[in-house]
Amino acid sequence: MSEYNPFHPASLPGYGEHMYHETLNVTEALIQQTLAMRRIAPVPQVEKSAKSLRNLFVYFVNQLPPPAQLEPRFLSLYAQEQSVQGLMLFENKKYTAALDTFSHMYSIAKQSGDLILIVHALQKIGVELKRVGRMPEAINALEEARDISFSTSKQVAAFTNAYLAHMYSTNGDALHFERAINTAQSLAEPLKESYGDGTDFIFQKFSGILVLRSRGYLHVKEPKKTLELHDEVRKQIQSDTNLWLDWKLHLYRARAYLMLKDVEGCIAAGRECFEGVKDWQSPHRIKQASELLNEIDIAGYGKLKVVQDFRGDLQQAAGKSHSA
Repeated sequence: MSEYNPFHPASLPGYGEHMYHETLNVTEALIQQTLAMRRIAPVPQVEKSAKSLRNLFVYFVNQLPPPAQLEPRFLSLYAQEQSVQGLMLFENKKYTAALDTFSHMYSIAKQSGDLILIVHALQKIGVELKRVGRMPEAINALEEARDISFSTSKQVAAFTNAYLAHMYSTNGDALHFERAINTAQSLAEPLKESYGDGTDFIFQKFSGILVLRSRGYLHVKEPKKTLELHDEVRKQIQSDTNLWLDWKLHLYRARAYLMLKDVEGCIAAGRECFEGVKDWQSPHRIKQASELLNEIDIAGYGKLKVVQDFRGDLQQAAGKSHSA
């Protein structure tokens, strides 16, 4: 009796196979919850779920027999887990590690043969390549993702075209930006609330497409269009409960005002941006907001009193944040 081990595979119903599949079911649910949480919760809360997923897959990779690690469902979940880890690295400004993780995700997705996951991996790789200035490679990655996406679903095609538009605008290509963002909207609009509900791992709501349009207008030097779009995007963000995008909207509005030489408008929007990012506890988002001050300095407005007051408020708020 003392040698009996209730956890030995031979002692489990079906030799533990049922428990294994139930574990994968729970893993899939946790991945979906983690990605959905990212829209509404501070980064440290999301990181707790991401850490649980990481520990689980470390165990899987070290303990599962090789045949189990080659099963399509396991590979699919492993690729999704790598996506979560890459996003957490991105939020913490670990951009090189994020690119490496998304590249690993791509290898796993290719191994699984899942076109949807291949598209997601290419999209994330493209965004990180753009971040380090490798624009030709970034555009190639998104164009490849776009081509594959039309063999998947409208949700995936809309998402991919939105980010391809983002690449084109960053590269100053206004014509292809307009075409791609219009394609994204025309694909997503008929889907209504089902766009971004998690189908095919798409958690970007329709407001996310509008935010990329707003940002794109800045890159192609049309700040007035960014301002004209503001109320529509804000309304859509509230409708989608896509709260994590609020700070981006204020940041783009601030940059639009700066491009139009409206410093007071820029500072007012900048204050709203900072209020929007500080509670998310994301180093990446805080960095994005603080970079606005550098842009104001470069534009030659750094010594204005309204700018100095804003700088002082930011420094004071940052000090409180560090001491908390």
